[in-house]
Amino acid sequence: MDEGQIKELISQLTVRVKATGKTEDGSNVTEKGTGVLLLQNNRAYVLTVYHCIYGGKQPHIVAKDGIKISFLSEICSEPITPIDITSLKQNLVLMEIDINKLDKTDMKCHYLDRVYDGKEYYLRGFPNSEVENFKARCADINFNDITFKISVDELTSDTSGEKAVTFVAGLSGSGVFFSENNQLYLVGLANELRDKYGRFNKVKCIKLIDLYSSDIEFSEFYTINDIVQRLKEIDKKISEDACRKFEVDNTDEYNNIHRKHTNIYHKREILTKNFEGIKNYLQGQNSINEMKVMDSNFERYLIEFIYDTLSIITPSISETISSKKEGRDNLKLVRVETINAIKDELKLIKRENYISSKLREYIVIGWLLNCNIDFILDEDD
Repeated sequence: MDEGQIKELISQLTVRVKATGKTEDGSNVTEKGTGVLLLQNNRAYVLTVYHCIYGGKQPHIVAKDGIKISFLSEICSEPITPIDITSLKQNLVLMEIDINKLDKTDMKCHYLDRVYDGKEYYLRGFPNSEVENFKARCADINFNDITFKISVDELTSDTSGEKAVTFVAGLSGSGVFFSENNQLYLVGLANELRDKYGRFNKVKCIKLIDLYSSDIEFSEFYTINDIVQRLKEIDKKISEDACRKFEVDNTDEYNNIHRKHTNIYHKREILTKNFEGIKNYLQGQNSINEMKVMDSNFERYLIEFIYDTLSIITPSISETISSKKEGRDNLKLVRVETINAIKDELKLIKRENYISSKLREYIVIGWLLNCNIDFILDEDD
């Protein structure tokens, strides 16, 4: 997905929101902003920030028929009103709309509950003569909060910041997107200038955490817990057929691990150990494939880490193995050295027991597959 395709998809998912309501004294008041079209399970929603509907410090009353949502003409030619409104903790507002009124519903987007440093982000207010596409970078180091800050490139050349306030007013509710592996991801919505009197290109945004906590089911919504759960589900799907395919496609490697297991374990344990070993080896590779969707640097870093760990472990543990007992002891040592390496080098991953255990087994099986020595049987065996 090139930059032109990214911007085109974002423009199709971007809507204008206009909400007219009443204050406590009965006066009419109108709020304007941007929203994002969400398409899920044959239903359509528009997500925006709270103040674009209800205002700022003193929220006013807004009925459904007081809201008008406008789209690009190719999506929907006339403004429509929502059929349901859900306020999410005065951070976000989710509005369901009639999907049958949309002329196009094949736009694909995924939703994440966190922000990633090092990505190039895109924002877009509803297309008009003033608010267009902007690129941004994450300017936050606290990834655990409901809000995050971004630095928007070329927001305005007006160093006083007055025009920035106007621009961000148009960007309020705009989606914060990034693209990776030909997929578009939404991580939050622009909410306000971080400091209207200071750094005019800093924008404060709201994450989608409250959206995920709502009763709405989003099949394209991913969290760190989701990733761990998906890894567990993948583990269940790795069947004996997959292990047998590995045996056929990688005869030398399979014979290598089979030979070592034969010399270490009792016969009744050999097939189980072979199966579990290959499964863990395959699981390690699948773990890489799943995690790199979230972080493009993960695969490179993990491969380097595994290579470096093996290069340290192999010479010190594999030079001489004179007995089955020593072979078993060395296997234990490999596991200890591996988990120590994970604790030392992968501070993030060690907190996830499931992932760290898979990395450990991946390295252990890699060592068994690759070390070029035989385990010598004890005479009494």
